[in-house]
Amino acid sequence: MFTINTFSISKLNNAEFTGFMINLQKAITTNDPTKLGLVEVLPNFGTTLQKLIDQVYTTTGSEYTAAMLETDLKRDQTYKRIRLRLQMVEVAEDSAAIKAVKDVVKTHLLAKYTSKVPQLPYQEESAILQGFIFDLNDKLGDEGIAALGITEDLQALEDANNEFIAAYNSRATERAAGDTGLTLKLRQDMYALYQQVCFIVQYLANSTETANAEKATACQTFIGVLNVLLADAKRRYNQRISNGTGEEGEGEGGEGGNTNPDDSSNTIPDDEGGEGGSGSGSGSDNSGSGSNTGNTDNSGSGSGSGNSNTGTDNSGSGNSGSGSGSGSNSGSGSGDNTTDPNQPSEGGVVNGDEVSF
Repeated sequence: MFTINTFSISKLNNAEFTGFMINLQKAITTNDPTKLGLVEVLPNFGTTLQKLIDQVYTTTGSEYTAAMLETDLKRDQTYKRIRLRLQMVEVAEDSAAIKAVKDVVKTHLLAKYTSKVPQLPYQEESAILQGFIFDLNDKLGDEGIAALGITEDLQALEDANNEFIAAYNSRATERAAGDTGLTLKLRQDMYALYQQVCFIVQYLANSTETANAEKATACQTFIGVLNVLLADAKRRYNQRISNGTGEEGEGEGGEGGNTNPDDSSNTIPDDEGGEGGSGSGSGSDNSGSGSNTGNTDNSGSGSGSGNSNTGTDNSGSGNSGSGSGSGSNSGSGSGDNTTDPNQPSEGGVVNGDEVSF
């Protein structure tokens, strides 16, 4: 049986997702749409993809995106510097002021705020950092903060976080005003078309009807090509996550279930929520606290099933990482996450992490 490997492509950020679809379109046209049974699907696929490309390029070129990247880097570096200083209380120090806050630092702050915070989805990281700043002030006080020598860094972290939130909100407004549609909606449309492609190709590849013999051969070859594209997308995603880069989770990779590239069942690749990671959260670039993995903006988007399904994008700068945060426990999946954008096409039945037909 010829099957398409499963990989939750919704975990990809916007650039990765768009790149995958561009490569898929090239593979379809190169391998003869007629023999693949995709003549009717291809025009809509191409039109929708072009809109997505236009939207992603517009987003990438936004002045607010540049500001987000700059301030996100600044807050990540400052957070790491503060946390490193907190870790130093493990070493015995003579200062009475430090001894007074030592237990609180070890049992509360270090346990609650991990090294993975900078890898969380953009908006989730924003909320976690707000909680971190509040807890430092609340539990250490001015004297404890001064004793640890983090007064200036703490102010710099708060400023950078506020600047990031302002840039993020401005960019969201800019996107909403665009005439090409929100990235999330276009990703939803592209995913539905992707499912259609997978269903047709996999059906024909396994057809035993004589009339479909030529198409079966073409589709079997195409599945091999598609599986290579999926493997490459998965490799790039894993590389980004392992490097801990804070790209926009504009894939906002916040959803996506467990993947099994070796799955030989006759199922369509699934993106059922399960963004880039597990955790609770609402759409991409979600605000809130809670444990989650991924960093996406999802635009829109790290993954996890969302308890609160609101948000604007599913693209994600999706860093994967786990961390707990304060505030309301709504986290984000990676990047611009909202309700699961990857619903199975008509006739599909969600079964665990797969969409079977």
